[in-house]
Amino acid sequence: MNSGDSRLMNSTIETLCDDTVWGEAPRRQGDALWSSDTQAAQLLTVSEAGVARTALAEPSNGIWFLPDGRLAIARWHAKRIDVLEDGESVLHADLSDLARAALGDMAGAPDGRLYVDDMGEAPHSGAPIGRVLVVDPDGSARVAAEGLRFPNGIAVLEDTLIVAETHAMRLTAFDIESDGTLKRPRTWADLAKLLSERHRPDGIWPAPDGSIWVATTTGEEFVRVDGSRVIDRVPTPGEFAIACCLDGSSLYLSASRSTDPDLDLLSEALPQKKVRGRIARVEVAT
Repeated sequence: MNSGDSRLMNSTIETLCDDTVWGEAPRRQGDALWSSDTQAAQLLTVSEAGVARTALAEPSNGIWFLPDGRLAIARWHAKRIDVLEDGESVLHADLSDLARAALGDMAGAPDGRLYVDDMGEAPHSGAPIGRVLVVDPDGSARVAAEGLRFPNGIAVLEDTLIVAETHAMRLTAFDIESDGTLKRPRTWADLAKLLSERHRPDGIWPAPDGSIWVATTTGEEFVRVDGSRVIDRVPTPGEFAIACCLDGSSLYLSASRSTDPDLDLLSEALPQKKVRGRIARVEVAT
């Protein structure tokens, strides 16, 4: 295993915001970083001007900027995708008759298609009940892939889509067909073999060379992998690694921890709202 780039290991993690709860889907657009604070029901923006929060009546999960610059928002429990137009939420796709349960992470393709997780009614069971839905630019939607074990982060690399299967501890690749459906699933990276069974992937982001940055949840680090190799790693000891995005040489990351060391983060601290998260930035090798 490659232990990582020495420049990276000496980099300092700079905290940009230290009072989130559970920051999902960090996305860089213009001079700001956007993130969906799912547990706080807020849309967060971080820029040189400071931190701004927009309260949401319906919590969001995955977010993505469309080719025309509008922000698409996956409404977590409402099972629909909205877009922001002049500060107002407008319905883009109603998935209530298609999605089985809550919507998860989301990523887009250059043609304007969106891919969003349909996590299933009991995603933490580990059963292969998760699906990925594809939403066309006109808002029509269908099932693109199924049989996934808690689909989470999504990345689109030209004609390939990679999805993080959290409870399978792997990244799974699909070929993207001309109609947007996903075919020929195969294991792209087995994190249990590469790292450990604690490294369960959540949010992911592609690097320019085709490798993938992975938030490893209970692995407490962000790692850059290329199939069977670990290229780089950013440790976050004591913090649950949730999601990340890359902008040039800046890796933006979201992580959370229990504010009570006696409470398990997921099963106890999170339901009791005894969780504190942060959005941070670190310079990494490109």
